[in-house]
Amino acid sequence: MLVLVLVVVVVSVVAGSYALSQSRPEMTAEEARVFTRAALNAIEARNAVVEGEVRAETFTPEGSEPILVWVVPAMVSGQPLELYVMRAGDRAVNLDDALPQGGFVLPEEQFEALERFRLDLAGDRVREARAGPALVAGLLLILVAVSLLASVVTGRARAGDTDAERG
Repeated sequence: MLVLVLVVVVVSVVAGSYALSQSRPEMTAEEARVFTRAALNAIEARNAVVEGEVRAETFTPEGSEPILVWVVPAMVSGQPLELYVMRAGDRAVNLDDALPQGGFVLPEEQFEALERFRLDLAGDRVREARAGPALVAGLLLILVAVSLLASVVTGRARAGDTDAERG
């Protein structure tokens, strides 16, 4: 019994360490496209269409480290814009929606809503992939706990029988 407990504990520690050591997963280009559709829908952008080639770039915010992004072209009410979506993250980091004649495609309220929008499609994909092994590990831990409890109860019952036989 002790060997089974030790094996389950070691496997659980190794699996937990592995999961914690994993770097944040990267979004695919298609996930960046889905992110952009969801973001524009969430901020209620009118007549939003995500179209064009998604491209991988590096974006460097002023005074910050470079960030790997997907640049996703879209149209809102017939006006072009590009959303810069973090490849390893859950948010947009830049919006290029300046109009040639001046002004912007999105009004300030929608821009602020876009800054608050979060969606972690890559993280969701990885969590779904890890759900099965996590469930198995959890069931193993429950099985060991029930087995230990049963052995303690059975051991006490046997000890009580032995005491009764002696007395």
